[in-house]
Amino acid sequence: MLSTVVSRLTRIAELIAAAILAAIFITFLLQIFTRYAPKLAWLMPIPSIADWMTSLVPIGWTVNLISLLWVWLIFIGCSFVVRDKDHVIFDVFYSAFSSQWRRYFTLATCTILIAAMIYAALPTYDAIFGSMLMNLKKIQTLRVPITGDKIAIKWLFAPIVMFMAATVIRYGFRSYRVLSTGRVDDDLDTIPTQDKGGDA
Repeated sequence: MLSTVVSRLTRIAELIAAAILAAIFITFLLQIFTRYAPKLAWLMPIPSIADWMTSLVPIGWTVNLISLLWVWLIFIGCSFVVRDKDHVIFDVFYSAFSSQWRRYFTLATCTILIAAMIYAALPTYDAIFGSMLMNLKKIQTLRVPITGDKIAIKWLFAPIVMFMAATVIRYGFRSYRVLSTGRVDDDLDTIPTQDKGGDA
C-alpha cells in the first residue's frame, strides 16, 4: 500500500518536473525567436509575416521566468524525484565496513540531516515568508497572469522550505526502515518488500 502511494507521488513529481522543464525550453525558444526574428525577416517570402517579424522586440521577462522555473525544478527534483543512488557518491570506506557499522553510519547521517533541517526550518521560513523585504521586493518583469501583480521575490526562494520538509520526511523514513528491518539496502529510496526467503 505504502509502496504504491510513494510510487504514484513520485510519478506526479516527475510529471511536474517534466512540465517545468518543457516550459523552460519553450520560453528559451521564444526568447531566441524574438531576439533574432527581426534580423531574419528579410528571408521570409510572405510580406505580412515578414513585417510582423520585423516589429518584434526581445522579450525581457523570459530570463527571469527561466530563472524562477529553474530554481523550482531543482528543488522539486531533489525533493521528490532524485534518489540517493542517482547522486555521485564516494563510498569506498563506507562499503569496506560491516553491515552493522553501515547501519550506524546511516542512522548518524540521517540524524544529522534531520536535526540540521529542523534547526534551520523556522529561521528559513521566517527569512522567506516573514521578511517584509522579501514581500516588498518584486521580480520586475514577472506578473501573476490573472491579477497582473508583480511576483514577490519570496516565491523564488519558497521551494527551499519544501525541500527541507521533504528531506526530514525522507531521512526520517529511511531511519525508520533501517531500524525496523535491521539492514541497509543498496537502494534506500525503494521501500523493501517482505523477504521471500531466509539468509543463505
